[in-house]
Amino acid sequence: MTNKELVKGFFIEAYENLNHAFAMQHFADDYIDHSPAGARSNTDAVGILKIVEHTFSDIKLQIHDLIEEDNLVATRITFSATQVGEYQGVPPTGKRIAWEALENFRIQDGKIAESWGYWPDMMIRELLLSDH
Repeated sequence: MTNKELVKGFFIEAYENLNHAFAMQHFADDYIDHSPAGARSNTDAVGILKIVEHTFSDIKLQIHDLIEEDNLVATRITFSATQVGEYQGVPPTGKRIAWEALENFRIQDGKIAESWGYWPDMMIRELLLSDH
């Protein structure tokens, strides 16, 4: 599996198929997430995925960019999902929204070792609170 296939597989398996075993298998045991979520292991990463799963249901992805250089993979992805749990202080709205995210990954020994991610939290919150 190439690095790009690994990262694409992660998004599809973890977010769309809710396959947590994929993350456990393909994230390094000492994986480091440099986002505010701050995972420090593959187990932590799965914990974050479960929180997302309980906050947003029926997640669908559109991968716009998947760029690889050496052991780094950069992504730009649009997520669409229905809010079913509290997010950033906003109670469940049942709204289906879409947002674009940027995430970068470092691959080491065939596993995701580090990531730097960006979800536009303020924009997501505004979408959930809007009347549209």
